[in-house]
Amino acid sequence: MDGRSDVQIRMTETGNEPEIVQPHDDLLDAIADIIASLESHSDPVVREQVTTLLSGIDAVHRTALTNLFSGIVGMGGEQFMDRLVADPAIRLLFMSYDLLAVDRRINAEEALDAVRGHLHSHGVDVELLDVGGSEVFVKLHGVERSALPIDAVRRDIETALREGLIGFQILVIGERQRAPKASELIKLGGLRRANRPVYHSAFPALDLEPGGTRAIEAGEEPILIANVGGEYYAVAGNCGDSPLPLAYSTLADAILVCSWHGCRYDVRSGARADASGGDRIRVYPVRIEAGNVEVAVGVEPIPRGEELVATPERGGMQR
Repeated sequence: MDGRSDVQIRMTETGNEPEIVQPHDDLLDAIADIIASLESHSDPVVREQVTTLLSGIDAVHRTALTNLFSGIVGMGGEQFMDRLVADPAIRLLFMSYDLLAVDRRINAEEALDAVRGHLHSHGVDVELLDVGGSEVFVKLHGVERSALPIDAVRRDIETALREGLIGFQILVIGERQRAPKASELIKLGGLRRANRPVYHSAFPALDLEPGGTRAIEAGEEPILIANVGGEYYAVAGNCGDSPLPLAYSTLADAILVCSWHGCRYDVRSGARADASGGDRIRVYPVRIEAGNVEVAVGVEPIPRGEELVATPERGGMQR
């Protein structure tokens, strides 16, 4: 499942003539549109049947998936759950029942990790600028000095994003030509309540110099915050699945070197920088609010009547 819907059939108000519903950028939004169409059907019997059907399906699936989600986290821990939801289909399923809040910028970073090593070996580095809806904005470094054609670079990046980012459609290379837009939680229309991250205040941003790290605890979770050239990133405070803290690690550019094993992690994505396909550490969304560094741990439902507000980006927060 790649998050893009095929053409759907919607019944007109008369119930006799089908109407073509064009493909939607996001599969969940497309489903929500179809359900909304049926719920507004001119026949009250159809509307009532649709409501009853959806309520029954939701009750069965929500209970089972909630128990399954809790069981997986209880037995395998959040580190194991992070690996599990790396699969786009599993992520989409949990996300559709409010069990998982997804920062699309983090998802895009993870998708790009699959091709960054290959491109770097050809002298090309990919910087993620923004993710907005179905569009991904990137900046390329070194491409003018690389023997790799720009079309080949674009093709590699688009392939990685299609495989790893639900709803991806358009790649824009170059400086962003629009106002910066913070990453969003996936909008799920009227299917269910949406969640938003819960941010915890950590410390004043000016207290952490570029190149420095600081260990904190937020929501009872150990977290390490790093300042990379004025941008703040947050990762899990332990090395891999071990209880060994990363508090005594050293930071070289964006690479965190564990003081215990020498493991190397990219704090921007959590990926291992010293082992292909190695374990990654969890990455947490970060923002700067009123001069303080805040990190998001957990989610909470958005109250009825409130608009879904875009969540700040994980990185890129300048002093």
